[in-house]
Amino acid sequence: MNLVEDNVILFAGATGRVGGATLATLVAEGARVAVLSRDRERAQQAIDALAGAAPDRTLAIQADLSDPASAASAVAACVKAFGRIDALVNLAGSGGGRIPLTDSKLDDLRFALAAFAETAYNLAMPALRAMLAQPYRDGARSRGRIVTVTAGSSKAPAPGRGAFATAKAGVNALMLAIAREHKIDGIVANALVLGGVGFDGAEKFYSKEDFAAAATPQEVADTLTFLASDHASGINGALVDLNAREID
Repeated sequence: MNLVEDNVILFAGATGRVGGATLATLVAEGARVAVLSRDRERAQQAIDALAGAAPDRTLAIQADLSDPASAASAVAACVKAFGRIDALVNLAGSGGGRIPLTDSKLDDLRFALAAFAETAYNLAMPALRAMLAQPYRDGARSRGRIVTVTAGSSKAPAPGRGAFATAKAGVNALMLAIAREHKIDGIVANALVLGGVGFDGAEKFYSKEDFAAAATPQEVADTLTFLASDHASGINGALVDLNAREID
């Protein structure tokens, strides 16, 4: 049995460096997937690159997650096309740069909060409202699942990543708040806390040993797919660490 057979999954971040493996896995595991991107053509290209991505089971949607109205419209488009949202998987966002705290300005913090915490909020809120308005699927333990990717710096800030860490910690708190406020409503919300990821091209950022220790995009994909499934309904309000072979 496929993990997300006939589940409707709203997926942000498919066009990034790690998202392709997750999109492929969601489709292979039987999901109907609405792919969000600032550029609808890029979202459609990500879908078209997959073998077996039936047009009636995939949908490309243009959305600017920095705009609450655009994010809400994307959620509405998914519900209109597929009838419901069983899971939101949010892998959107880039890592940002490094700047020592003493060299930073308030604008640096505001930029990080807007890029990560605000976009996560803008997408999660309309998705949550849609989930609360829908019935449980037959046999399901949860009404809807939300999983948003954060970073190890959100728990143990790396030097130069203070603003980024603060923003990602805010996303962690948002997922925990959703889980606690809506646990009796059948809503599951978790943050996937990533360590290093060995995507193509990351070799120039990592030593050979660190690259080998990092999670692979497929390991990220497998974990996100599981957390998006009703099989993970017993994991709620958690910061799930995916450190692969990193142990420090």
